[in-house]
Order: sequence, then C-alpha cells, then structure tokens
Amino acid sequence: MFYILFAFLLLSCNDYGVNKVIQTDPELVVYPENIEFGHLQSGFESGQATFAVINAGDEDLIISHPELIGGNDRFSLDDNLEENYTIGPGVTQEFNVYYIPETFESNGALIRFVTNDEDENQYELPVTGFGDAPVMTVAPEVFDYGQISIGCDNEERITIRNDGNLSLSINNITQMVTQPQDIIMEMGSLPQLPWELLPGQEVDFLVSYIPVDISYDESVIRVEGSDPVLPVVEVVQYGEGDVEHWHTQVHIQEEIAMLDIMFVIDNSGSMNIFQVELANQMNSFMNVFISSNSDYHLAFITTDEARFVEFDNITWIDHLYHDPVYWAENVISSIGIHGSGMEMGIKYAALAFQGDAGPASNFWRDYATLVIIYVSDEPDISPGGWSQYTSVFDNLKTTDLMRQFAVIGDYPAGCLYNWMHGNRNVQFGAGYYEMTQRYSGDWYSICAADWGQQMQNLANTVTTQSMFRLDEPDPIESTILVSVNGQHVMNWTYDYTLNAIIFDSNSIPLPGQTITVEYAVWGCGDE
Repeated sequence: MFYILFAFLLLSCNDYGVNKVIQTDPELVVYPENIEFGHLQSGFESGQATFAVINAGDEDLIISHPELIGGNDRFSLDDNLEENYTIGPGVTQEFNVYYIPETFESNGALIRFVTNDEDENQYELPVTGFGDAPVMTVAPEVFDYGQISIGCDNEERITIRNDGNLSLSINNITQMVTQPQDIIMEMGSLPQLPWELLPGQEVDFLVSYIPVDISYDESVIRVEGSDPVLPVVEVVQYGEGDVEHWHTQVHIQEEIAMLDIMFVIDNSGSMNIFQVELANQMNSFMNVFISSNSDYHLAFITTDEARFVEFDNITWIDHLYHDPVYWAENVISSIGIHGSGMEMGIKYAALAFQGDAGPASNFWRDYATLVIIYVSDEPDISPGGWSQYTSVFDNLKTTDLMRQFAVIGDYPAGCLYNWMHGNRNVQFGAGYYEMTQRYSGDWYSICAADWGQQMQNLANTVTTQSMFRLDEPDPIESTILVSVNGQHVMNWTYDYTLNAIIFDSNSIPLPGQTITVEYAVWGCGDE
C-alpha cells in the first residue's frame, strides 16, 4: 500500500547515494536498513514496501537462501527473490516485501540472506508493522453452576470487552436454552443493539440460574461482533438442580515413585541473576530427591532450543549419578544469556518430546510421572499460544502422570524483584501459568526473596500433592473443614481462583495419609 522513498539520497552519485569506488570484490549495500509499515487496519488494509540491494563493488554480488524469520506469516517476499540471485557491479536491484495484519497485533520479522560479500556474509533486514483492529473478548466462555439447590437464584456476569485499538460493534446477542425457565439472560437496562465499544471499553449483563428440578440445564449464548478474526463467540453455561447442601471429598496422598524432571530455562539477556539464583539453590531442590532415594531422571533445555543442555558430555542424569547437584549447577551455569529474546519455552518443551527421534526419546519412561518446570522472567510467546501444544503432552501421558510447574512473574500482574542494581519489574508469566493449571501443577514467584526455601517447596510439591481441587464451585469458605487421618488441621488456605485447598509447604500430607474436605455450597433449600 505504500512505497518507501529514497529521495534524500539523490545528492550522491547514484539513486541510492552509493559512491562508485573502485573495489576488487563485491560490496553489499541495503537500503533502507529497516522497514516500518506503521499501522494498518486488519482485514481491510495491506502494506507493500521496497528495499534495494546494491552492489557497490567491482565483482558480481550473489545473494542466496533468502528467508523470513518470525512475523507469524504476516510478511511475505517477492517471488523473484530466488535461491541464488546475481547482481552485477554498480547495479541496484529492488525487491518488495508485503504485510497483511490479521488482528490487533505488533509484528516483527527479519529478512535474512547470505551473500558472497566477505564483510556481510549474512545480512538481516528488520521489518515491523502494526495491525489495528477491534478484539472481542467474552468472559467467561464456559461456566458450570454445579449442583444448585432447587429454588436458589445464582447469577453469573458475562462481560464483553474490546481489547483492540479500534471501535468494536456488538451486533447481536441470542440465547438458546434447554430449560427457559431455569437459565435466563437478563439484559436489564442496557440499550438496544448494536453496541459500540471503544478500545478498552466493556459492557456486561447477567445470566441467572434458578433450578426448578433435579435435571441438567444448559444455555448457549451467541455473541456476534465486528472482530475480524473472531466475529462470533458462544458462551456455554450449564448446571444441575440439587437438594443437598453439604459435600464431602476424600483423597489419599500418594508418593510419586518415579519422576522424569525436565527444566526449561529462559536463556535471554535478562535472565543472568535468575540463572545464578537457580544454580545456587539446586542443592535445596535436589536434596529432597536424594534424601528420599527417589527414582528420578533430570534434564535441562532452553526457551529457544529443544536440545538437552549437556555438561561433561552428559545430556541427562538419573538417581545413580554420583554427584547430581554438581552436575545440575554446572549445566545451569553453562546455559548463559545469549539466547533468543523471543521466549518459546512451551514450544520447545513440546518439541523435545515429539516423535521417536526427539531429544527426550530415551529420557522419559512410560510409568514415570513427567514433570516440566519452566523458569522465565517473560511471558511465553510460542506460536499460536500455549493451548496449541497440549495435544503433544496429552498424547504422551495420562493426566495423572503429567505435571507442569513454573517459576515466573506473579499471577496476574507480575512482580518487583529487588537486586543490587535496584528494583526491577518482572512481567506475569502468561502461557506458563496456564500450563501449570492445565497439568495439575503450581507456579512459584521468580521474585521470591528466599529461593532456597522456594526450591525446597517446589521439590516437595513435585513428589507429593499439595493442592486438592473442590468438585463444587462457589463453596462457603467459612464452612470448609479439612482433616488429615481424621484430625482437623488449619495449615492450609483456600484459593478461590483455583477452587482448591492448598496445604502450606511445610505441612503437606505424607504418602498414605487420608485428606477429607467437607464444605457447604450456597443453597436455598432445606438444611
């Protein structure tokens, strides 16, 4: 859509300001040094820009192996940029690059090619662009009222938000219900459709559930808007009438006998202090397994490569290794901070276990619990988002044999890390957090003041279960009673977000102990 001009270079000897100097070899000149498409409206606008490759030398310039790195396939090159392209002395060759944004996004890529210029053997041309669009977010998309006492009125608020940077039109909202008298959409005093939501603006309405019998009820609410990527969102709500108030859940704590543990370590430039903390406190982590004679495997990868990091020509160790702490400390110390700034830990964790020839093909065991631990000070930006990789892990292990943990910026807003050079803001570890929730794990703060205690707590949690989810939503917190082997205990907290009981790290029930949780749910029937 637009063309990059080079008018200010007209004062020199040729169109691109390259003085003709006698050379004895090819000399690469690329103009401009970066391409900026600016802002384009996604779904309606596309961009075209031109860059020039100039041979300022005295011999043929050959460019080869052109490729686009990154950019989520939003950028493309001319078809005439062939595998090997020859540019004669003093000749200027122009190429086009195109940009088509899909949603509200910031995109960046590198145009990379190899040349026979000894000073510019590999050249990288940065390309950036911004997509402008409305983004329709509807939350929650799925809600389970659970078992509700007959006659009780339970409400859920549905929020429609514009997370983009252009105005969002909400054109229609419709509801299909199995029991119209049970699940009711309440628009209240809201104006008639369509609605226009400015960037950051939101609107909400209520859906109430009043069960009249013990049958299962379901509602599907269809929201239609002008989001170019997701124009329709369906909200599913369901519940079941019940006459019971009290619920009891019983769990038996089991020791995890076999563990295959793989750390995924962020190796970007901001991770130096955290890698040091991790290496220094690996003894706190490893001693838990050593003292309990656990049957474990241990390996490390980074957030930009699925290859196992090795030390002393060893890619992973087991419980028979003579000095596991020394080995682990040295592996972490060797990782460094020169990796990619585009942290894709989930992608490379999945790649490590994908296929029989993957790096972890002889690492994991069929009957062992696979534990993946992410350590990063940035959110995960694996292509497609974290959910694109769950199928790899789901096909690899059953739910009871897969756990994922993370040492990340705090949920949900990040944290402040205090170090020798002052305070530093650390972003929330989005993506990694979702994987911990998906695979029965937990997250730990990368900003923790005491990494030693935290790593010990992590190891204890890995070997035993500290979190026990409640089956019923919305318990009356003041009624929750927890017992271990018949004795009431108080060393736990209730996490509303997870709807779970979480034991203190130094009070996790031992293997074989019975955990009983009793609680009441909100209801309006007879006690």
